[in-house]
Amino acid sequence: MAEQPDFDNMTPEQIAEYQKQNCIFCKIIKGEIPSRKAYDDDKIVSVLDINPAAKGHLLVMTKEHYPILPLIPFDTASHMFRTTKGLVNALKQAIITNKTTVFIANGAVAGQQSPHFLYHIVPRENNDGLDNFVVPVKDYKEEEVLQYLAPIRSRLDAMMKDFKARTGRAAAKQAEIKSEEAKPNPVNSHELAKFIEDNPKIKDMILNNPEDFKKEIEANPEIKKLFANLDIAKLSAALSAIKKG
Repeated sequence: MAEQPDFDNMTPEQIAEYQKQNCIFCKIIKGEIPSRKAYDDDKIVSVLDINPAAKGHLLVMTKEHYPILPLIPFDTASHMFRTTKGLVNALKQAIITNKTTVFIANGAVAGQQSPHFLYHIVPRENNDGLDNFVVPVKDYKEEEVLQYLAPIRSRLDAMMKDFKARTGRAAAKQAEIKSEEAKPNPVNSHELAKFIEDNPKIKDMILNNPEDFKKEIEANPEIKKLFANLDIAKLSAALSAIKKG
């Protein structure tokens, strides 16, 4: 029997790594444990639950190990949610039912039984005997209900500002990259002259068919790079003057 680790003397990073190495769902994703896969892409995978609540009960999980929802990167979480919507529709059509229960248990207190975050998609039928997850109504005073509203709003505002800032920085970086890519390379006149002299067909095309040469430039990235930002009509006229001279 494997020796249990001493969690009390482990750092949070060591605990997280231990959970990852021993996560049954990570082993399913790696193919170390057989599964009945329903969907697979670069970010998520969906398999039939080995202990289903109903026929067609699916689990949807990230391929990277994330124990709870807040740790999942925004793009992965968004992709997971969108794909789950598609899986729900596919499941409804396959099982021929228009009812499903989609739920998550985020953390042990919420009922999460595995350290790997996942969605459950459970097909439903009338009188199937499954719990409808009824949330009991508790009698709280208004001030008790509202006491968390201000800190929740404050935290959400901070999160949205951070998200917009990160999104803005990413967009600015992409714009900078595109701007750099769009800048024409400085023309090396000696290199250009040598290229023209070494390629009589291109020289003849510039002289006699400059419009056709423009089409040739667009079709050939290397030539386009060499002749970037040049007025081909003026170049043709210059070559013609040199030839006559």
